[in-house]
Amino acid sequence: MLTILLLSMSVCNADVPEMRDTDMVGVTSSRLEEIRERHGVPALAAFAMKGDRIEWIGVTGTRSRGSEAPVTTDDRWHLGSCGKAITATVLQRLVDRGTIAWSTTVAEVFPEAEGSGWTDVTLRDLVTHRSGLPEDRQPDPGLMIQMRMLDGSLPDQRRHLVKMMLERAVLVDGEPRMRYSNLGYVIASAMAETRSGRAWEDLCVELLFQPLGMVSTGFGAPGSATSLDQPRGHGVGQGLPPSPIADNPPVMAAAGTIHASLRDWSRFLAEHVRGARGEDGLLSFEAIQGLHRPPGREMSERRFFAVETVFGRRPSSDGGRYASGWVLVRRSWCDGWILMHDGTNGLWYAMVWVAPECDWAFAAVANQGGEPGARACGDSIRLMLELLSSNDSTSESPPKTP
Repeated sequence: MLTILLLSMSVCNADVPEMRDTDMVGVTSSRLEEIRERHGVPALAAFAMKGDRIEWIGVTGTRSRGSEAPVTTDDRWHLGSCGKAITATVLQRLVDRGTIAWSTTVAEVFPEAEGSGWTDVTLRDLVTHRSGLPEDRQPDPGLMIQMRMLDGSLPDQRRHLVKMMLERAVLVDGEPRMRYSNLGYVIASAMAETRSGRAWEDLCVELLFQPLGMVSTGFGAPGSATSLDQPRGHGVGQGLPPSPIADNPPVMAAAGTIHASLRDWSRFLAEHVRGARGEDGLLSFEAIQGLHRPPGREMSERRFFAVETVFGRRPSSDGGRYASGWVLVRRSWCDGWILMHDGTNGLWYAMVWVAPECDWAFAAVANQGGEPGARACGDSIRLMLELLSSNDSTSESPPKTP
């Protein structure tokens, strides 16, 4: 199986990540291939960033099972729900412009919601999964069919979906708590479209992709349906070419239909690493840290991740560690809180870990979903941690899991 490792590259813009040679390079290539073979995924890729620089990047495997077309470091990968952090960042840009506020309610944008359970649901509630919408990690097959049957422009489709949700009064009664809802992100994007008069996809390009130089980022399954020019997603069989059934319905873009090259994804992650360590970038550090803070948690210093008591008491069982597109966790290999997320549409898998206090970020992607993709990505991140630990005599033993 062909394995490719990119050792270095020159970048015209000094503000975007650069790749450097490291001592890890020699062993990474073969061990990444071992992980791919062990879990049986067609292709696997991973990279590690120190600050805003990619320290190393590796890819192995083929674009489609049974083909001889190797994946490359320029290929595009489906990010699934790892795109929720991207969505929240675009919304922050709109907040900074005054187009909308995190406190804006659904009823303020869609007047027909006034007097319903949606009256007090805010934009922030939607992206932190505290709107009262029911859990939908496992999508409702009937609703998915309805979404695929929507016609008209994508903003029109989202507006129709919001109308459906308002009519169904689907909010869960009781105390607000975290319930993971993809539909919440779709409604948030519809609010942004209504207030801005622009399609969500155009807002992403204008406010984030172009400013950060994310030139290979787009929506839906990457590549052509007629040629094997990009990796293809896999279930249990052969790769699925781009088609309406190769991804979630386009109306769900804000919930997780983004694809990107590894370098493009690193540019986005670099923006969050800068903000987490108290530096301004495309967004102010206050804005970035606001995206990293779960509801009800107060920031007490410029670098709030360094403050053990910043979130007060231990997050409660209501899922209080979910911020705006990020999950906050603790791990023994780094002090402070760690930002993570994973994502899958069933045919791909993506995973990212950002450790602001250590100034490291790790990401892995596979072109197969399910348990094989999840385990391959998890083992790839663990590999990076092990290699870093072996190169640093002061590091503690690497953890059993990321």
